Amino acid sequence: MLDLKFSSSGREDVDVRCLGVGRPFVIEFINPRHTLLTQTQVAVLQSAVNESTHLVKLRHLQIVDKKDVKYLKEGEEEKTKTYCALCLSTQGYNTAALDKLNELSEVSVEQKTPLRVLHRRPLATRTRIVHTITAVPIDLHYFKLYLTTQAGTYIKEFKHGDLGRTNPNLRQVIGVDLDIVALDVENVALDWPPKCSE
Repeated sequence: MLDLKFSSSGREDVDVRCLGVGRPFVIEFINPRHTLLTQTQVAVLQSAVNESTHLVKLRHLQIVDKKDVKYLKEGEEEKTKTYCALCLSTQGYNTAALDKLNELSEVSVEQKTPLRVLHRRPLATRTRIVHTITAVPIDLHYFKLYLTTQAGTYIKEFKHGDLGRTNPNLRQVIGVDLDIVALDVENVALDWPPKCSE
């Protein structure tokens, strides 16, 4: 019987879209019946997956050596990720507060394991870097927030503070309660796997 092991470069909540060029991943086949595939056969498999659904698309599907998987694991800590968040303040916000956000860069954030994942992760405090923040007003209640962060930064908790478990946080800087209506990963900065002809 064929068994699979799936590993991806990080993960997102189910309600977060991963846009841009996507997220690198590896599928390891345990006890496969066929051990040698040509790149043409792999390309046919990629096309079959891409034609079967509009929800996901594969790019650069290829056979990699087990030793190359280290790039995927190393990238989990070293890569950066770019997000776009549609934010809502029901009470409204002051545009000067957004100007404060736009002045921030290389912000060191202390994050305790969020309450929402504490049941599956050990309690720890991690320092993460928010490299860039750009806030763009839409109207008196909505604005877009563009963030580039160190991998492993909990974006939702950076927004609301997670009951004081994430410091600093956007709620502290802006001075109003915020909700994230939509969150997209726009880029995962990990140059792996190598590009192959489509």
